[in-house]
Amino acid sequence: MEPDEGGEAMAIETDGLLSDLTVEALIARLEASSNPSEIELIADQLRAAGDHRAIRPLLAHLGDDPVQADPNVEDAVCRALMALGVMSSSGRFKFSLRPREVLQDDAIEAIRDAAGTIPWRYFGTARN
Repeated sequence: MEPDEGGEAMAIETDGLLSDLTVEALIARLEASSNPSEIELIADQLRAAGDHRAIRPLLAHLGDDPVQADPNVEDAVCRALMALGVMSSSGRFKFSLRPREVLQDDAIEAIRDAAGTIPWRYFGTARN
C-alpha cells in the first residue's frame, strides 16, 4: 500500500480484499481527483477490489484529459474496467468496451450515462 501525500495509507486491506468503507472512500477520492498519478493509483486499487460500484466513476474519468494524456493512467483505468468485465483488450493500449450482450445491466446503464464523455475509439473492436 502506498502512502498518500499526507503519509497515510490510501486503502486498508483485509484478508486481501478492500473493506466496503475503503472502496467507498476510494470511489469518492477518484470522483474528486484530477491528478493523473492519483487517478492511476486509485484505479489500480479499485481493480484489485473488484467492486462493481467503481464502474460508473471509472467510466466518467475515461475521457478526461489527464487520463487520455498519459498512456499509463489510461491503461490503469481501462484495466480496472477490464477487471470489472466492462472492457476488453486486444493488446497493449488497445481497449474497447465489451459488447452489450455480455454486459450486466448496471454496466450498460453506466455506459449509456457516460456515453457523451467516453471517446469513440472505445466503442467497437479494440485497436489503437
